[in-house]
Order: sequence, then structure tokens, then C-alpha cells
Amino acid sequence: MDDRRFPNLKYPTRRISYDVTRPYKEQVPPYRRSHSLAELQAEREREKLAAQAEGRPVTSSRATERRSTLSSLVFSSLAALDQTGNAVIPPYVKKKHKRQVIGLPDTPVALTEINLEDLIPRYAPPIKPTGTLKIQLLWSQEKTTLTVIIIEAQGLIIPGVPKDVEVNPYVKAFLVPGRAFKYRTKTLRNTRDPLFLEKFVIKDLPVGGGEENEDGALEFQVYSSHHVSRRHLVGVASIRLIDVDKLTSGQVELLVTPQTVYRMHQGDLRISGCYQPVAGKIVFNILEARNLPRVSILGAINPYVKVEMYVNGIREGKNKCKVRQNTQDPVWHHQVVFEVNRENPKLLGHVFVFHVLHKDMMTGVHKIGQVDLGWYSHGEQLEHWYEIMEHPHRSTDNWHPIIKTGKITS
Repeated sequence: MDDRRFPNLKYPTRRISYDVTRPYKEQVPPYRRSHSLAELQAEREREKLAAQAEGRPVTSSRATERRSTLSSLVFSSLAALDQTGNAVIPPYVKKKHKRQVIGLPDTPVALTEINLEDLIPRYAPPIKPTGTLKIQLLWSQEKTTLTVIIIEAQGLIIPGVPKDVEVNPYVKAFLVPGRAFKYRTKTLRNTRDPLFLEKFVIKDLPVGGGEENEDGALEFQVYSSHHVSRRHLVGVASIRLIDVDKLTSGQVELLVTPQTVYRMHQGDLRISGCYQPVAGKIVFNILEARNLPRVSILGAINPYVKVEMYVNGIREGKNKCKVRQNTQDPVWHHQVVFEVNRENPKLLGHVFVFHVLHKDMMTGVHKIGQVDLGWYSHGEQLEHWYEIMEHPHRSTDNWHPIIKTGKITS
């Protein structure tokens, strides 16, 4: 290249000779050279003396550590030997157990730490009756026929209605379970102490007081008829058939309790439950039902069960089993699986509602009743729920009375 064409271009001057009086490179080289064993030992001694002079402990930081070289590896291997030449084995340090912060432990034994008894209500408010009902019961000699006389009622109060509202009472009588027999008295106008004096006879009962008589009972529902709101339920009273023989004169005065306290007998539902906290699931098995009431004039009933899971009042899941045709004692053996939150092992805020329904091709779906399982349940439902939570990974089944909560259409 011709330098005359570019007069302003200057080349760096080349060093021809070196000054031996000063080092060639004054800056720290960008690389690290390997150090000998003597240099490593001397450097460590200097650091130790400097630390002792300043009165601070000897510490080794990552900034002062050098890159592992062959000399440093040899030095570390020699330091691991004692004077006899045997290797010095470092002491065994037990590894700390990692504590699980989220989720449940692998074994359900930890659930024993949960004090489930504190969640069961210890106090029940006193029940105020809404009146009394006097009846008379007489058996036949063969105990196959029962004569019932509804004598009178006294002090009837309609719950949730002002006392100045007139009461037009009448009584409905049922033979439970199954409601195979039904009777209705006349309506008496504007009285809280009605005098009925009506008699009816229940025939074809099992001879000798069989199992049906042991489980059977007479249920009396007291209503008040109104033109505007149709009717109000004053309360319910009942007596078991096996207690009739204990009456001296056959007369008995029954307490009429409101619907919120007395559970109307709509049959029984058998449910099996198994809580699996490790898998985060709860499994229910709808086994069977018995003594379901007839909901139509022909007596046919096509029952099925619909299950819903509510978490803090919000429905999180649902499932239903098949419809069984024309039977009051259906059998399903239907399994339902719900996924639950592992971070809530007590299942607080969870309620499982089992709706027992009847499906009619003409009139649609009718609700028979329901069974609730959860910490807000009562009686047998709460005891079964407590057993499910107390013994996880174990299936427990129980019979539950079906509770009627909707509008009474019987």
C-alpha cells in the first residue's frame, strides 16, 4: 500500500528495545497462573498472621480463593492425612429433616393432632313447643287393627307469624315409615284450642307386633288454613306403635314441635364415606334407601340421588346416580369422588348435600328430602361425619333419616 496516498495515516511506533530496569507489564494479567505448594503455604501464613494482628477470626471468602490447580489439589489431599499417613475421615453430620410447609404429611397419623371434638356443638337451645295434641289409641285383640281418636289440641301457635293472626287448624295423620295410611280431619275456624273428636281405623297391621310395628309410628301434622297464603305448618307430633301398650287408658297428650326441630320421616338413606387426605379426595358410596314415601296417587316412585359439594356456600361439584323405576327400597351402589383442598385437612366450610328426588315423566322432578354431611350437620349426620374425619382411609357407612326441607305437598 502506498503511504503517499494517505499522508494523515499514522502507524504506532514499534518497540525495538526493552527497558530492563522496570517490569514489562505493570497491570495484573487477565489470567491466573498456577501456584506452587510453597507459595500457597506462604500466602496462608500471611493471611493467618494478619488476622491475628487485627484480632479477627481467620475466614476464607470466595473472593480470595484461587482456582483449583494441581498444586492446590495436592496440598488439600496432604492436609487430609495425619502424621501416620492415614486418611482423616470427617465426622458424620446428620442431615436435617426437611419440614413440609404446604400440604399434609405422607402418613395420616398427623390427623390425630386435630382436636375434632372442639368442632362439635356442645349446647343446644331449648325447644319451645307450638301446642299440645290429645289423642286416644286402642288396639284390637289380635293387634291387627288400631283405632285412633283425635280428641283436641290446645295452645296452638304458628311459628314466625304474629299472634293476632287467626288460626284455622286441622290435623293430618300418617303411618310411617312409607306413609301407607293417611287421614285428614275437618278444618275448624278461628280457634287456638280446637275440639276435633274424630275417629279413624288402621287395618291390616302385622300380627303380633312384627318388625314393621317396632319401627312404625303415627305422625300427626297440625296445619292452619288461610285464604291468602294457603296454609302454615303449626308443628308435628308422633308416637311409636310399640309405646301404645304402655298407655294406661289409651289417652296420651303429645307435644307439637315446629318443623325446624322435628324432622319429617321421609325414609332412610344409607351412605358410605371415606376421606383420603393424602390423595386430596373424599369418596362417597350411595348404597341404598328404604321406606321412601309415595309421591303420586298411583303410588309409583322413581327415586334417584343427586350429590352436591358446597365450599363456603359455593357449589364446587355435583354428581347423580341412575333412576330406579317403581320402588320404595332402591339399591344403587353408586360411587362419587370429590377432590378437596389438601391445605384444609379439617374440611372446614365443606358441606355435602344428598338430595333424594323422584322423577316423573309427566310432572317432572319432585324432591323427597335430603341428607347433609358436614360440621354444620346435626344428630346422626354429625356423628357419621365425625367418624369419617376421625378415621381417614377407612370406609364407614350409616343409615340417615331423609329430612324434608321444601314445601310440604303430602
